[in-house]
Order: sequence, then C-alpha cells, then structure tokens
Amino acid sequence: MKKSLLVLLATGFALLSGGPLLAQAPSTAPKQQRLIRVSTLNSVEANQEFQNNVQVMHARRQELIEANTAMEKETNASKKKELKTKVDALLAKLSEDNQKMMKAYGFTLERNYTIVPVVSHVYMMVTEEEAAKFEKEQAAAAKKK
Repeated sequence: MKKSLLVLLATGFALLSGGPLLAQAPSTAPKQQRLIRVSTLNSVEANQEFQNNVQVMHARRQELIEANTAMEKETNASKKKELKTKVDALLAKLSEDNQKMMKAYGFTLERNYTIVPVVSHVYMMVTEEEAAKFEKEQAAAAKKK
C-alpha cells in the first residue's frame, strides 16, 4: 500500500514539476488511448461536491509532498522522527481518501481526467415584463416546430 502511494506521490511531484517521472527508453509505437466515462454527475450540487473533493485531494497531496521534502532535509533526528510520523499520517489519509474517491467517482490521483459538461444553463436577469415577452416568444417558436 505504501509503495503504491509513494508512486502516487512521485507521479504528483513529477506532474507538478513538469518533468518525466522516470527516464524511459522511447517506445517504438505509442499505445492508442481513448476516453472512457467513469462517472456522471447529475446535478450542480453533485458537480460542486466533486470539484471540492478533487481540490481537497490535490491540497492533501501537495501537503504530503511538502512534508516529505521537509523530512528529507531535516538533520535533527527528533524533528525528523516527528516529520516521519506526520508524513505517514498524511500518506494514510491520502490513501483512504483516494480509495473513497475511486469508489464514489471512479477518480484516482494516479490518472488525468477530462470533464465534459453535458448540460449548461444560461441565465440572465430581466424584469417581469421582459420575462413575459421572452416566454411568449419561446412558446410561439415551440408551436412552429
């Protein structure tokens, strides 16, 4: 479990730094990839909750990266031990949250995602008279179809 989270941490660090995760020999032919749908969010509230959860996950990953860096730089043995305890706790929490996100949304920090809005509602502020005129025009247009 810790090994996979360390890989997750390294992946996050590589993505944040913009560098490659591991130096690999170039492949002869890149594998074909495609998008698959892993989750559908059926309401504005569900989308907001998902976005908030993703932000929390990214913040926790960043906190873990910073704590791990601080631990590696620390020379005082007692402070290093405290930081190790903190890193282990952060790693456990991130792992737990990552598993919850996978079950709830099919989301994991180990992958990149594309969000495609399926429905968008566009609103504007109008007076009651403008609203009545707009609704009348919409009803007339619907009858023509």
